[in-house]
Amino acid sequence: MRCVSTRSSIEQRYRRETPTSAALMNQAAASMPGGNTRTTSFHPPYPIVVHGNNYAPAREAIRIAIQRGTAWSGASREQIAYAELLQARIKALELLRFTNSGTEAGMLAVKAARHVTARPYIVKSVGAFHGSYPDLEAGLYGQGDLAGRALVATFNDLGSYERVMAKHGQQVAAIVIEPVLVTGRVVAPAAGFLTDVQGLARRYGALTILDDCLMLRLAVGGSAEKFGLQPDIVFLGKFLGGGTAFGAFGGRREIMKIFNPTQPGCVFHGGSFNGNPVGCAAGFVTLRELSAERIAAMDAASLSIRSALARRADELGLDIVLSGIGSVSGIAFTADAKRHEDDPSALGLASLFHLACLSEGVLLGPGGIVSVSTAHDAAAVSHAIAGMSIALEKISQVTAAAATSEQAAAAVRLQD
Repeated sequence: MRCVSTRSSIEQRYRRETPTSAALMNQAAASMPGGNTRTTSFHPPYPIVVHGNNYAPAREAIRIAIQRGTAWSGASREQIAYAELLQARIKALELLRFTNSGTEAGMLAVKAARHVTARPYIVKSVGAFHGSYPDLEAGLYGQGDLAGRALVATFNDLGSYERVMAKHGQQVAAIVIEPVLVTGRVVAPAAGFLTDVQGLARRYGALTILDDCLMLRLAVGGSAEKFGLQPDIVFLGKFLGGGTAFGAFGGRREIMKIFNPTQPGCVFHGGSFNGNPVGCAAGFVTLRELSAERIAAMDAASLSIRSALARRADELGLDIVLSGIGSVSGIAFTADAKRHEDDPSALGLASLFHLACLSEGVLLGPGGIVSVSTAHDAAAVSHAIAGMSIALEKISQVTAAAATSEQAAAAVRLQD
């Protein structure tokens, strides 16, 4: 009973401190399934309702840009300036196009690869998330290969990629790379793995597509610079719009020229809000301020968080897995049978830890992903460490109570 009580106390405190969110999510359930419009942000018993991005330079850029209009059918100065900035930072972007999300960008990257190679298949890692495009959801949510469309291999296991390509390589348009696996746990690439996969693609005449939606943060030139890659196509999203819905994809000139509308037979690419001036303006200032110095500061802050949590977990005798690279970290509890992405409704240790963190004023991903941004100063990092350390203490109480209950049950079984 104590184990149940300890678990309940974490949830009860969360409910006690978030009654407005509870009421709003109950209201939301009448118009959205489960009151939710993004599965990855859901967690039991309900998510909190919060304010979003409010980075001051982006906010000011939006204020100025919005006076000229939010979107129109023609080009804009903001669009041109942002394209030039991206081109200057990421060497692979010889030509690029804007979209409204990373999902759209990934979908169009695959479309381009299939068009120029005249091949049907893409290959990706099991567990790699590339947006909500069905072909890129292979290897997620219990799915495996998708007949005629997608094949899956194992991240950090070059042999599994070699076997897939040996069997299907002549039909593979591209290998899609998430440079750091972040679905569930944060898994950095083994030394040489990404360049070996890139070489494997080239050996079979397939393209390499780099998903840098999240890992653009690793270097000024993104993960291609960080890991020494030369991808054929790169696609981007998430913070690319400075808090607005935004995405982009681009690559080698001979690939991207298929979208050139001045040429007969161009590949169609629509989108009323592609490269809208508000998103371009917000994204421009956000990316411009993501300098090498700030990236180094983010990385150092993330390392300090991981080190502090590792020490506290060791002191508590708590069995966890801490991982990370750059400014992204992951915390997982080995006793959890499933990842949050496998079952968002499950109230396992990771979910309880998440609730405990929220009660301490620390917001992290429901699956245990902790991302540091340029907005997090030393005070914010200290607050995060303190709050997550307290949350670890709460989880250690849960595991200790569970162990006591199991010992008591075992003693009863022996008596019987």
